[in-house]
Amino acid sequence: MKQLLTLSVGISCAFSLSAQNNAPIEIHNANGSMYKECYYVKATKPLRDLIAERNAKGLNKLATHFGPAADGPSMENFARTSHHPAIDVPIPDAARQTTYGSLTSPAPIENFEGQGGLGSYPQDPNGMIGSNYYVQTINSTFAAWDKTGASYIPQTDLDVLFGKVGECDCGDPVTIYDKIADRWIISEFEGYIPPNNNIDTLLFAVSQTNDPAGAYWIYAFEPYANSFDDYPKYAVWGNGYYMTCNCSSPDMVVAYERDSMLVGSKHAAFVAMPWNYGPYNLENCGGNFFCPQMLDCDGTLPPADAPEYLFYYWDDTWGCGGSVDSISIEQISVNWTSRSGSIDAKYQTLTMATFNSNFPADFDANLPQPGNQTSNYLASSDGFFGYRIPYLRWASYNSAVMQFPVNIGTLSAPVSAIRWYELHQDTTTKKWSVYQESTYGPNDGISRWEASIAMDQNGDIGMLYTVSDPTSVYPGIRYTGRRYCDALNTMTLTEGTAATGNTLVNTPQGNGNRWGDYSHLSVDPIDGKTFWGTTMYAENGAGSGINAGTRVFSFQVPVCSTDVPAVVDSYHASLTAYQNGGTLNIKGVDFPQGERLVVQLFDENGKTIMQQETVSNSQTLQTSFNVSSLAKSIYLVRIGNDHIQRVVKVAIH
Repeated sequence: MKQLLTLSVGISCAFSLSAQNNAPIEIHNANGSMYKECYYVKATKPLRDLIAERNAKGLNKLATHFGPAADGPSMENFARTSHHPAIDVPIPDAARQTTYGSLTSPAPIENFEGQGGLGSYPQDPNGMIGSNYYVQTINSTFAAWDKTGASYIPQTDLDVLFGKVGECDCGDPVTIYDKIADRWIISEFEGYIPPNNNIDTLLFAVSQTNDPAGAYWIYAFEPYANSFDDYPKYAVWGNGYYMTCNCSSPDMVVAYERDSMLVGSKHAAFVAMPWNYGPYNLENCGGNFFCPQMLDCDGTLPPADAPEYLFYYWDDTWGCGGSVDSISIEQISVNWTSRSGSIDAKYQTLTMATFNSNFPADFDANLPQPGNQTSNYLASSDGFFGYRIPYLRWASYNSAVMQFPVNIGTLSAPVSAIRWYELHQDTTTKKWSVYQESTYGPNDGISRWEASIAMDQNGDIGMLYTVSDPTSVYPGIRYTGRRYCDALNTMTLTEGTAATGNTLVNTPQGNGNRWGDYSHLSVDPIDGKTFWGTTMYAENGAGSGINAGTRVFSFQVPVCSTDVPAVVDSYHASLTAYQNGGTLNIKGVDFPQGERLVVQLFDENGKTIMQQETVSNSQTLQTSFNVSSLAKSIYLVRIGNDHIQRVVKVAIH
C-alpha cells in the first residue's frame, strides 16, 4: 500500500505501447472466471545497460513517483463496526508464550542498510534471497546486493525497468524469486488516473536469467478494467504465479501463466476468479480492507497439478456469522487447457486456540512509540495473515507456516503479539491440520508486529518483526526462531536484534500512521538454512525526514544437538548432482546417519520421476538414477526425510 507525501519531480507518463498484443484473447466462463492474455510484452536490454544509459544522460537522480493516495483510513477500516467487545478488558490468549526463549540467538551474519525512502510512506520494503543476490524493492525503487552485502545494483527507479508502460508505474512493488526456474520477478501496480482512480494494471518484470542486472521480459496485465488492485501479494506455485490483493470491483484471485511468462510469450495469460469474501461474507462486516494469502513454494514445487490454497483467519468477536476463532482454507483450481479456474470456498476450516485480534477502532494508529503520544501511534496491520505463507514439501507430508498480530493488552492500552502456526497437509487426504500453534508475546509490555515467518530445509522456523513500546523502545527490528527438535508451540531462541530504533518516526499521514505494510523473510535456496529478511525501523534522518529506514540482514537457527553425532553434523548437509552419460550421479554429505532418507527426482512441474529410499551409515551418501530415457530439460533432485532436506537443480542433456 502506498501513499505519497510530495511530488519532488513531475514525470510524464505518456507512452506508445509499441509492443502491444493488439488482439489479446479474452474468455468469460460460465462460472465467473475469466481468461485474458497480457496486453503488452517487451524484452529489455540488460538492466545494467539501461542504468548506464540513464546515468550518461544525467537522469540518474531518484525521484518520488506519482502514486495513489487511496490507502487512507476510508480504505482500511476492516470490519470495525462489529469487531469490539463492549468491555475494555484483556481477552485471554489460550496459546500465549509469555517468556523469552532460553537458547542463545546467533548474531546476524550480514546486516546492512537497505534502500532509503524518497518521500513515499510507508516504504513497503520487501525482498528475497536468490542463488547469488538479494533483491529489495520499496516504493518505487529497487536495489541488489551480493551475499556479503556488497552493492550489485544501486538504488534505481523502477521506471528504468518498466519504462513508461501505460499511465505510470505507481508503487506497491513486490520482489519474487522463483527458486525452481532461478528467475527474478518484480511487480508493481500501475494506474490511478482520474476520473476513475483505478489501479487496474499489474506490471511484471521477469528476468531472462538468474542475474538481476540482466535482461527482462516486461508484461502488463489488466484483470478488470474498473478494478482497484491494491496491496497485491504473490505466490509461486507449480502451474502459475498466484495473486491476491485488497481488490474491489471485484475482489479476486488471479493465476498468471508461469510457463509462458518465463519464455517471453506474447500470449502469456491469466485466469481471474471472483472471490466472495469467504463463507461469512466479510464484506457485510462493515469494512473493505482484506487480503488473504496463498502458499508460496520453498524447496521444490508441489506435486504436479496440485491445487493452490488460500488462507485467512476469523476472530469470533468480529460477528458476521463466525462463532469460533478459526482458519479458513479455500482450494483454488486452475486449468490452462480449458482456460478456466474455480474456488472451493468451503474446503476446510480449522479451529484455533482463543485469541483477540481487536485493536482500537481505526485500522491505523494502534501501537505507541516512546512518549505515548497518539499522534505518533503506528498501525498494527491487523485482520489478515502477513506476507508470506511459505510451503515446504517433505517426504511424507507438506507444511506451511503463517502469522498475524493479536492484542494481548486492551483496547485502550493495546500490546501486539504474534500468533503463529505450522500446518501440516496429509499427502493422501490433502487435508490440513494444526501441528503447532502459539502466540509469541513475552510479558514485557513491548509490542511485536509487522512480522514475517519462514522455515528452513532443516525444519527450523525463523521470524522477524518490529518492536516498540510507550516508554523506551523505539521501532526496531528483532528476530527469534525455533529448532525442529525443540518442544512444540514455543519460540525457543532469545531475541536477536537486527536494528535498534533511535528516534520517533514522524508518521506523516495524520490518522493514517501506517507502519511497514510489508515485511519479508526468505531462505537461501543454496544452503537451505540461512534466513534473509527486510523491514522498516526508526532511523534518525532517514526517509526524507520521516525517520524511517530499511534494513537487510541474515541469520541462522542453531543446530539441534541430537543431529550432531561424533563425526556428522546434518545441519551442514549438502547435495550435489551431475550427469555422466545416461547416469545421474547424486552425492549427499553430512546427512543424518542411521535414518531413512528418500532420494527423489522431480520434473519442473513437481512430478516425481524416480525415487529410492536408503539409510546412510557413513558421512557420504552416493547413489544414481538412470536418466538415459529422459527428455532434455531441467530437473530437481531432493534428498531428505520429515525433518531435513536439500534440493538442487540439474540439467539433463
